[in-house]
Formats: sequence, structure tokens, C-alpha cells
Amino acid sequence: VAISAVAGILKQLKRPHKKVPICPYEISGSPKPSSIQAGDRPDNQWLHYDSQSLPKTKEAWESCCFVEKTHWGYYTWPQTMTVYAPVEHQPKLGRRRDELTEAEQIIYDHFSDPKFVEQLIKFLSLEDRKGKDKFNPRRFCLFKGLFRNFDDAFLPVLQPHLEELVADSHESTHRCVAEIIAGLIRGSKHWTFEKVEKLWKLLCPLLRTALSNITVETYNDWGTCIATSCESRDPRKLHWLFELLLESPLSGEGGSFVDACRLYVLQGGLAQQEWRVPELLHRLLKYLEPKLTQVYKNVRERIGSVLTYIFMIDVSLPNTAATKSPRVHEFTTRILENLKPLMEADEEIQNHVMEENGIGEQDERTQGIKLLKTILKWLMASAGRSFSTAVTEQLQLLPLFFKIAPVENDNMPLVLQVLKQTARSNSWHARYTVLTYLQTMVFYNLFIFLNNEEAVNDIRWLVIELLEDEQLEVREMAATTLSGLLQCNFLTMDGPMQTHFEQLCKMRLPKKRKRDLGSVVDTIPSGGKGMVVSLQSFPSVKISLFSLVTRFKCVPLRRLLDEVVAPCLM
Repeated sequence: VAISAVAGILKQLKRPHKKVPICPYEISGSPKPSSIQAGDRPDNQWLHYDSQSLPKTKEAWESCCFVEKTHWGYYTWPQTMTVYAPVEHQPKLGRRRDELTEAEQIIYDHFSDPKFVEQLIKFLSLEDRKGKDKFNPRRFCLFKGLFRNFDDAFLPVLQPHLEELVADSHESTHRCVAEIIAGLIRGSKHWTFEKVEKLWKLLCPLLRTALSNITVETYNDWGTCIATSCESRDPRKLHWLFELLLESPLSGEGGSFVDACRLYVLQGGLAQQEWRVPELLHRLLKYLEPKLTQVYKNVRERIGSVLTYIFMIDVSLPNTAATKSPRVHEFTTRILENLKPLMEADEEIQNHVMEENGIGEQDERTQGIKLLKTILKWLMASAGRSFSTAVTEQLQLLPLFFKIAPVENDNMPLVLQVLKQTARSNSWHARYTVLTYLQTMVFYNLFIFLNNEEAVNDIRWLVIELLEDEQLEVREMAATTLSGLLQCNFLTMDGPMQTHFEQLCKMRLPKKRKRDLGSVVDTIPSGGKGMVVSLQSFPSVKISLFSLVTRFKCVPLRRLLDEVVAPCLM
């Protein structure tokens, strides 16, 4: 609460910054289009990241027209386009204590005190909930406000703590330094070039150390840190950061996990910039393309996810200019060429034995399969995130995907064992869920099951057992499940199953129920399973069979309903 309160006070103390109008068409030297056209146009290309014209000097920095909002210019320009005025027209930076207001002086005195800062860092580095702590946006807002309102006044006090925190590998310390660094980057929005350049000389070594010490518990925090730092920021202002992240992300230093984490962090930063960094996307794609057959599975899967964001802006919509970012059809055409050996070979892909994380020489076929799996990961990730449908070249990969589908290990026996255990649970909600899951599992793996008679018999036994459940909702779902399995011909209403149901339906109960009625043992020949059926469950069996027959239109079942079930229900 205290942190949120101070962050709120800092926002109230925020000094207004002057803005001036500009004409984007004059800056670009391009005429205003006659109609609205989204995408990369001549009049908005001056916003693109260009490594040949980055503002690396004071003169270039102060003459550069920075546009922070990512969406401005892609579709069209605001009627009145405004940007921040030059630094000489902005509030004074580097103020002395006597130039601050009374409220500002209180904050200044505390965060200039080394003992107070040390105690604060110790508190922020404490572990609150093991395994559940996450990047805290309130703490980020606190440090963002401090560096926005007081520029670099507190940096000398914080620097030794930052260096100490990144060298540590504990989860809580890395989260703390990630929150501070994100606040630093966002809070330096209006700093002068000299101060920004000095800041990045400090941050670059810190980030390299942090990424080298990244762990399973902290990689999400660093991904959030970089994504937050790049949100609504002109990429040209952050060129130090992007160039650092593109420094051999798959260097191998620290192992495959660290490589995958570096890609994840880079992905978070580039995703915030969307259409404004086509050069960086092309550079990254050129770097990753030879590594699509990477040795380690986790790295290949991360590459597949990164590809989704590389091609995110390649959309084909009416009145949309062609993107300067990488194009899906060009990339897929090159992939198809590399996959020709797999397409032309007659051998089944799933029969090819390979080591997932094998090190050393790999034959052409093994590399092709790993390439195909990376591309499949990309397409799966794109399905839920992409703005456009698959291109023609992607559809040409379908024959190979069909071949590779059975490569993964089959866990059906284990799944069925867990379902059987759950079906005996005391919770009827759990028994009900077994049936809903069973429907999806069978229908999506129908052809695998049809070659496994034992699994089919297990499912047959499981559904029939739940057809006699004491809970009405479970019985009705069992009837729905059985009718579906019969309709798709996964199960058949053969003689043994029909005889079993007829025997259950013909058995009458005494008018007064007794607890010592005992049980009847009946065997389902097709399943090879013995089933103990309580006499008290027979009414539920009849009702379930009635529900089943009304769902499944079949002559033998109709006869069963008319001649056997109906008289028993009277």
C-alpha cells in the first residue's frame, strides 16, 4: 500500500512537458495519400528503426523527431500530430534540493539516504510467496516515477545495489532488479542525451550479467521487464537495448535453457514495437533460419514461437500496403525447398529413429524432421495469434504434417488408468468429468484406438460402469457418451452388449428396498471384465438405457426399448 501511495504521489508531482505540432508529410518528404492506406508507406518510413541513421550523438538525438506511441502513423496520422518539444523547452533537469517543492524534498531526502535505500532494497528483495511472486507493476511504477521526476539524482546510490542484485541468482533478488531496471528505462524518457548514454553504459553490463544468470523462476520476470521497457517507446531511443539483445542470442553460453530464455526476452521487446522494426526482424530471421534444426528441442520450440512475432505484421487486407517486415510466403518457399528430401522419400517419418537432443553429426533426414517440427511449432503458435490465414505455401506442408503426427509417444494406457481411478472417485463431479474428457480423447485419437483392442474394451467397460452410477447427471452423460461412441462405430451394439442390457432390464426389484439384497455378478464377454452390479442400481440402468435409446436410432435398440425397457419402467 505504501509503495502504491508513493507512486501515486509521484504521478501527481509529475511536471507537464510541452508538445509542439509537426507535419509528418514534410518530415518524410512524401505527399499526403489521396485515401487512407494502412501499412508501411513512404510517409511513415521515417519512424522505422534504421541502424544506419540511429541517433548516436547529441546533435542527432536532439534533431531526431521521436514518436512514442506505436499505433501512430500505421493506419493514418492524427489530424494534429504533436510530439515533445526540444529539451530546452522542457522542465529543468538536474535540480538542486533548494529548487524542489516541499513535497519533492521529502522524497528526495529519503531516496538520497544510503541507509534508507539499503533497507528498501532488502525489503524489496524478500521472498513473499515461494513460486508465486511475479513482476510487481506497483514497484515498477514507483521507480519509474522517481527517475521521471528526479532524473538521475538517485542513480549513484542505487548503482552498487543493482550490481550486487544481478550477480545473485536468487529468484527474489532478480525480480527486484528487473523492476528497478524497467522503471529506469521508462523513467528516462525525457533525459538528455548525455544522461541516457551514461545510463546505458551502466545498464548494458548489468543486463548481460542478468541474462547469463537467468533461471526457470526468473525468465518470466525478465521477459516482462523488457516488454514493459519497450512499451510505447520509440525504438530509436532504445537502440542500445535492441542491439544488445541481438548479440548472438543462441551463443550456447549457459546451455540451451539460457539460449531459449534470451530468445524469449528478445521476443518480448520486439513484439511491443510491431511494425516499426522491420530491419531488426529481418536480421533476427536471417540469424535464426540456419538454426531451425537446432540440436535442443526447447530452443527449437522457442524459435517457432519467435517466428510468430517475426511474421505478425505480414497481413493481406483491403487498402493495406505491403509490409517491409519479413513475408510468410518467401520464408515458407525456402522451407519447402529444404524439406524436399522428406517429401520425396517413401519411408515413413515416424519410423525414423532420432535423438531429440542428440549432439554431433546429423543426417539429412534427421535435420529435415527437426526442421519440420520447428515449423509445426510456429504454425501452431500462429494459429491463435496471427492476424491472417495460412498462405498457399503453408498448406503444401500438410502432407508432411500428416506423416509426422504419430511420432510422439503414445500415453493412452496411462491416461486410461487415470480415468479408471477417477471413475471410482467419491465425487460425482469427477466421475462426470471423466466422461466429457473421454469423448474428446476418443474422437481426437479415433484411428489410434481402433488398432488397440484392449483400449477399446477398457473404454467399453468404463462407460457401461458409469451408466449404472448412482448420480443422475453421471448416468445421463454416460448415455450420451455411449450413444456417440456407437454412432461413430467406435463401439458396436453386438450380441453380448445387448444381452447384458436385456438381463439388467428384466430384473425386477421388490417394492420395498432392503440393504441386504446382495449383488449380482455379470460378465461382459467382449470386454473380458467382470462387473459387480448392485440391485439398487438397476432402476438407474433402466433410465440410462432409456436415455441412450432415445439418442441412438437403431432397430435392435428400438426393439430393446419396446419389448424390454418400457415394461420394466411401468
